[in-house]
Amino acid sequence: MHTEFQSEDTDDSQRLIELEKMKQTLEQQLQEMAKTVEKQQEMIALSRRDPLTGLRNWQGIPELVNASLCAHCEGVFFIMDLDNFKSVNDTYGHMEGDRVLVKFAKALKNAVDPEDIIARLGGDEFVTFSPGHFDKYEIIAKARRFIQQIERSLVTPGRLIRVTVSIGIASAPQEGVTYEALYANADKALYSVKNEGKNGYRFYASLSKTENSAIVYSRPHCSLEEITQKLKEPKIVGSYEVEYTNFEKIYRFMERNLIRENREVQCILFTLEEYIDANAIVTKQQLEHLQHAIVYSLRKGDVTTKYSSTQLLALLIDANRENADMVANRILRKYRAEAGNDQMNILYDIQQLMAGDKASCR
Repeated sequence: MHTEFQSEDTDDSQRLIELEKMKQTLEQQLQEMAKTVEKQQEMIALSRRDPLTGLRNWQGIPELVNASLCAHCEGVFFIMDLDNFKSVNDTYGHMEGDRVLVKFAKALKNAVDPEDIIARLGGDEFVTFSPGHFDKYEIIAKARRFIQQIERSLVTPGRLIRVTVSIGIASAPQEGVTYEALYANADKALYSVKNEGKNGYRFYASLSKTENSAIVYSRPHCSLEEITQKLKEPKIVGSYEVEYTNFEKIYRFMERNLIRENREVQCILFTLEEYIDANAIVTKQQLEHLQHAIVYSLRKGDVTTKYSSTQLLALLIDANRENADMVANRILRKYRAEAGNDQMNILYDIQQLMAGDKASCR
């Protein structure tokens, strides 16, 4: 009996040891799983942050805004775009451009309220969502605060290009009850500001109005000398690049004046021919290569613009048809040298401003 009792006691001890080992193994596995989940959460959090500014990125803001709208049902969406940012990049390089973006982000953080949600969507496009109810005067005060504080923070001694900010505004629930709807409507208001002089803000609700007073500018009172100093052209290389709306105005100005002085002006349209079957990203890259070739092949007095996702326009001042053909072919050679294996065939049309027939060539 004594011997049998010893055997059972030994078996129980062995089972306890095995159970303890199993417990330790499970604890280790749980710890490893917890570490894996923590790392995954960190990676997800990083993927939703802009590495340059530290703000949320385009992936990190829609969910937060939609959750806030579900909770509050009201709020104001501001979309902001830097004015003249491309000129900073082209003139001073992308490192200076990055410094401008970091300064912008810091100024925006200081200008918003604690409950506001802010993000950099990409490039020089930023958004802010303010949850809750605001009357029109509170929204105006906030937009002006953004513009003034950000502009002051972006002043850099020695840099000739003045960087300002344009803002489009949409309110919930009147102009949307989701992030996507508010973004789309605020973007339309922003586009209007950019086309009508920049450095201001506009409400989406005012787009139906035709009067210019719908766009509100935050420019300080200045003397003529101060204004003309700001208008002086910075040191740039290549042609003068503008948005299409401004290109239209320049075109009509030339119709009225340069043609009357018997000066020849040629208009050239460049088109990516094989865009239908091409990947959208590749097409965008090829258009950028062509745009670079055009801008840097022309003179400072020439004017260029992007007409569509596959077409670019150029105005050549004091150039006849033969000169224009030579310039177009020089541009195409430069494009082919830069475009790489994905290069596309480019068609171009040339037309003399207010004169004669249009000719096409490949």
